Amino acid sequence: MKVHMLTDVHADYAKFVKMSDARMHDKKFLKYINCLTAGCMIVFDKVYNFYLQFAKWTQEGIFFVCCLKDNAKYEVIETLSEQELSEKQSGVMKVEHIHLQYKEDKKQQTLCLCKVTYRDEKGRIYQFITNHWEITPEEVALIYKYRWTIELVLRN
Repeated sequence: MKVHMLTDVHADYAKFVKMSDARMHDKKFLKYINCLTAGCMIVFDKVYNFYLQFAKWTQEGIFFVCCLKDNAKYEVIETLSEQELSEKQSGVMKVEHIHLQYKEDKKQQTLCLCKVTYRDEKGRIYQFITNHWEITPEEVALIYKYRWTIELVLRN
């Protein structure tokens, strides 16, 4: 049994909870979230990468930040910024405009996203994707970092 939970950062309760069979792939959970409205932001781990759902949220004005899957296939359209960091520095290393392919009704579609490559204080490198083009790359990394804070609180 798995428990999937959607929480509100400004509340002390879960906004959405779904229990599923342990065999159910995590990305299938995303289609059950029906409490999102235009302008809201959802943050989740790379196991939930589901590009068709991401495209639907983008069309509905729902924003997201998540890690890009290691095996994701995408095309870099443009490198928007790039910065070399020393081994001890943390921060944004690269920002790219990328295209991901997905299928909808058996037709190949393209999803335009912002990809942010970030090194944290421990030297770990993350690749985040978002459909929110108005926030800074540093905010993208910070939003994902807050996701971990929320998860740690919920574990206790």
